[in-house]
Amino acid sequence: MSEDKSPEVATPGNIPLRSQLPVYAAGIFSNGAIQLAAVVVPLWMLHVDSSPLMVGIALGSRQILPVLLSIHGGALMDRIGIRKVMIWFSILGAVTPFLFPLFPFFAAVILLQMLGGISAAMGWIGTQAQIGAVMKGEPKYAGRVTFFNRFGMLVGPPATGAAWDFAGPWGGFGFLGFWGIALTLSCLAMPKPVKGEIGSGDENYSRLTVREVLPRLTDYTSAFRLIAIPTVAFVIAVTLIRHSSNGIQTSFYVVWLESIGLTGTMIGTLISASAVLGSVGSISAGWLAKKFTAYRVLVVSVCLAILLIAITPMLGTFVLLLGAMGLRGGFMGVSQPLLISLMSQSSGRQQGKGVGLRTTVNRLSILVTPVIMGAMAEFIGIAPTFYVVGGFLVLLMLFVAFKSRNSFK
Repeated sequence: MSEDKSPEVATPGNIPLRSQLPVYAAGIFSNGAIQLAAVVVPLWMLHVDSSPLMVGIALGSRQILPVLLSIHGGALMDRIGIRKVMIWFSILGAVTPFLFPLFPFFAAVILLQMLGGISAAMGWIGTQAQIGAVMKGEPKYAGRVTFFNRFGMLVGPPATGAAWDFAGPWGGFGFLGFWGIALTLSCLAMPKPVKGEIGSGDENYSRLTVREVLPRLTDYTSAFRLIAIPTVAFVIAVTLIRHSSNGIQTSFYVVWLESIGLTGTMIGTLISASAVLGSVGSISAGWLAKKFTAYRVLVVSVCLAILLIAITPMLGTFVLLLGAMGLRGGFMGVSQPLLISLMSQSSGRQQGKGVGLRTTVNRLSILVTPVIMGAMAEFIGIAPTFYVVGGFLVLLMLFVAFKSRNSFK
């Protein structure tokens, strides 16, 4: 009898391709949507003649709902089922891009950015949760998800920029919309979990009610209690600083590039350049951590990644910009798996809440940075703002490193 059942049992070393591939695809089309929006939305804001402060607010608003609801989203997947929640939010992400050209108003941009942000965030949270639920948490499968994410970042931004150059706003947002449709198809292709399996949802919540969908204070308090663990506190602080530099890249980086005459295709190529060396950085992270310790590698790689985006106004040619963005991607690639690993090792049985907590901090930093840069640019100009914000982030990283040094002795 046991021999009849064995082919259907997924072990860590024997996950069927039909279970793996939809998860890889969901990672590409959820996390990759952030990079696509980073190309098309700034171009749209310039198209409708917005001020620097309005640009900053509009770009930062994409992170409002992820900041508020990432922890809740992880808990919701535990209660209702990962696949089911991913499908709901992927449909939302497929619809919203097509509405941008129809409503060329600042308030509409804010609302649509918020909806697109929560869709992508839930897709990425669900992808990470599926690594544990479907792939049993095997590092090799997690590594493949990261690799395919980089592939999406490499291909998506230039294609989005080219679509904008070819067909204007409808082309750029249309491509983003079809990217969202691909996410929906990826989620639908995921095998339906068997009742009782990890990822299928809590058996006590078989009937969906409004009460089950609403956020719970206990989910948030238990997640934030993890910060009492010194290593978790270090990871959260570094995550905040690291992703603040992403806030620069996804906001006024594109505005600056457009101001010096680069086309949408060239801008997309620059953004995707980070994916090339990012994959190399991810692969080398483990070796570097063993040779120099994760603490030292994180501090150095994050500081260099910030500096390479902060010096953007000094780089007057496409070649120099391409080199800087490629190197930045390499350092960002080194730091990402180390942060994920440290959080995983420190969160114990609260892995889902740990992912939600990191995602909340990620999105908070990307929400705040564009708004701050927009306000500063109104007074001192865009170029000096790169230097001031970048310099502050480097100093903050060094301060965090100094305060946390005893936790890694």
